[in-house]
Amino acid sequence: MLTEEEEALFDVGQEERSIKYRVLVIYDIVEDKRRNKFVKFVSGFGFRVQKSAFEGKLDKLLYRRLLEGIPLRITSEDNVRVYKLSNNGEVMSWGGVNDVSLEDVIIM
Repeated sequence: MLTEEEEALFDVGQEERSIKYRVLVIYDIVEDKRRNKFVKFVSGFGFRVQKSAFEGKLDKLLYRRLLEGIPLRITSEDNVRVYKLSNNGEVMSWGGVNDVSLEDVIIM
């Protein structure tokens, strides 16, 4: 059973779900254990594009959850950056890169 506050968090309008952001998360986390937990968390929002970088396409609700969850998983000695990119932005890549199209992410 969800509390009223939890239900309100999940009760978003159609507009909240229809707007999508392309998001890039890059990180430098010192401790292995903390880094592994962070990777597990951020994997729920996108896919790894480099060893310390994840990319995803998130609606407003998932974007907020990502931003709220990051500070809970790092310390002041870590560095995490989240870039919200416009949908018409161009991404160029070279090298051993998998050509992955951005799809909606569903966290269960």
